Amino acid sequence: MTAPLKLKQQKSNSAHREQVLISKNLPVASVLVETPVSHLEGIYDYLIPQHLNESATVGSKVLVEFGRGTTEGLLVGRKDKSEQTVRLKPILDLASPSGLVNSDLIKHIELARNRFGGSFWSILKSAIPSRVVKEEKLLTAILGEKKIIKYESTALRDLIGRADYGFLNSMERIKWGINFPITVHPDHFLLELIKVRSQVGQVLLLVPDEKDLDRLSIPLARFFGSDLIEIGSHLNKSLRYRNFLDAAFNSPKVILATRSGAFTPLSPGATVIVLSDLDQSHYELHAPGWNTRDITLLRDHQTSLIFISSSHSLEISRLIDIGWLEKKSYRQKNNLKFTTNEMGNSFIAAIKKGVTSGSALISVAEKGYANLFLCSKCRNTASCDCGGKLQIQESRNVPTCYLCQKKYPEWKCTFCSGNRPFVIAKGIDRTAEEIGKAIPKFPILISSGSKQIKKLPMGNYIVVATPGSEPSERYSAVAMLDGEKLFNRPSLRSEELAKFAWFTLLNMASQDSEIFLSLPNHHPVVQAMLKMDPSSAASYELNSRKQAKLPPYYRVAAVSGDNAEISKFTENLKNSASKYEITGPVKIDSYQSKILIRVELEQAQILVDLLDDITKVQGVKSRKIFTVRFDPFDL
Repeated sequence: MTAPLKLKQQKSNSAHREQVLISKNLPVASVLVETPVSHLEGIYDYLIPQHLNESATVGSKVLVEFGRGTTEGLLVGRKDKSEQTVRLKPILDLASPSGLVNSDLIKHIELARNRFGGSFWSILKSAIPSRVVKEEKLLTAILGEKKIIKYESTALRDLIGRADYGFLNSMERIKWGINFPITVHPDHFLLELIKVRSQVGQVLLLVPDEKDLDRLSIPLARFFGSDLIEIGSHLNKSLRYRNFLDAAFNSPKVILATRSGAFTPLSPGATVIVLSDLDQSHYELHAPGWNTRDITLLRDHQTSLIFISSSHSLEISRLIDIGWLEKKSYRQKNNLKFTTNEMGNSFIAAIKKGVTSGSALISVAEKGYANLFLCSKCRNTASCDCGGKLQIQESRNVPTCYLCQKKYPEWKCTFCSGNRPFVIAKGIDRTAEEIGKAIPKFPILISSGSKQIKKLPMGNYIVVATPGSEPSERYSAVAMLDGEKLFNRPSLRSEELAKFAWFTLLNMASQDSEIFLSLPNHHPVVQAMLKMDPSSAASYELNSRKQAKLPPYYRVAAVSGDNAEISKFTENLKNSASKYEITGPVKIDSYQSKILIRVELEQAQILVDLLDDITKVQGVKSRKIFTVRFDPFDL
């Protein structure tokens, strides 16, 4: 593990400072000072002025002199005397309410820093929103016990069984990995789960993005009223800080948050529910690049954990496989009718049949019209002079290069001079056009990118959407197209994401829906869908990852920096006795390169400490510091 923070000697400033009265009770404060460079991060001693004696408690943010300037610090302890021999500086003022960062949150951030590297303060800034002083003045602590809401859900009890329902209603710690039951509305299932669990303790629900917030906040507010708060970057600065203060000091019953709420302080025995942990929005963009799944797993042993999704990430699947999380899979009777593309079956028949009794959903992989086309005569790819491939953005538009945007109004094949395109990568607009010709009696709606449909109007519609853009409705027919393209994209998570997208679509189907899958019967994911169990294909995927020395059995550090420095560092690593799997260096541009370092889970802390030490040495020597990111979303 990373070595604990140690006291560092502080040089005295010879400039005259105004004398202040110092507290007689534990007058020395140990302060973790925020510094611009990681190698200076440490705990320094300061004196506590008499007027701050009562408010300068452990967990308070303070303003202190450091070097030639003023910076923030976190008060982590008080004592009678200092081991330093030089004259100590006094704390200038408080920079937060007294005890804002409690001991549990400090431990949580330390664990996150040990896992992902970097500095304590970089994670603390992610955990606590920017200060708004006027909100602190409005803060009023609510004393007394919280009102207990009595709620009984017979529908949930019948679905999950009396045993699991009893656990939800008990104070026992639970660690569950839940897949949404097929044909049960996911939002309704999640809301019932929260209502029942909130009776025994606080609940923090972590969702991927604002779309989920908008969808869930209204029904939650209708039930919990003022006992529900939201935390996330979608709020303005004042409201975000106000809600964090409310969470820190008043323990609201339910907290609905996006990624930035992952560190929210919770009362003992609380429950954290992570929705769709595989969604990329759960990954922090700024250094050191943590994710809500791992931050939740680092919670204390009193906190209950529930990971709920249409299809889990392989990280959660591994924890289920080793028994650390308990798998929960619930079934509701249904009459789903599956058709695959075996023997050349088309999705049109399923859509025609389904749309007569409700709306139909067709999922396609990409936006646009003809994203890739060949010459119909010689089958060579249509390319631009610059080497980029040509696309047709809309019907009757001219082919355009996706790189340089050059247009070809009189396009001809450079190999055989043919002028008829043959589309092999259709976009959403081309698919909608073809459906309109095949099923002309029903209106077609397109939901994609920035033009997403949140709610369908009354009536029966054919909805064509890209993954993640589907209106949250119940459909009497669901067609999942472009299977080969989705499952064979050149990325580590392509199969995980494609399976997650398809099971999310399956959860939108009504009980008698027509389902079309654009893959053959023998495909592992098709078999998992026929069994209605997304985890049934996980064992094969996990075994493949283990043999290939990939996550979740190996942790990965992406390290980038100056070409010469990265090359030298890579050579030293390869010559060391450590068992690292190294890929690269790969050039990013003329000046920078990147390497990927893979290490077994048991040896991961050694690598975190090594990279932390290297960046500190680079800082001391005023060299260009490496950019390090552990466990990126994809490789």
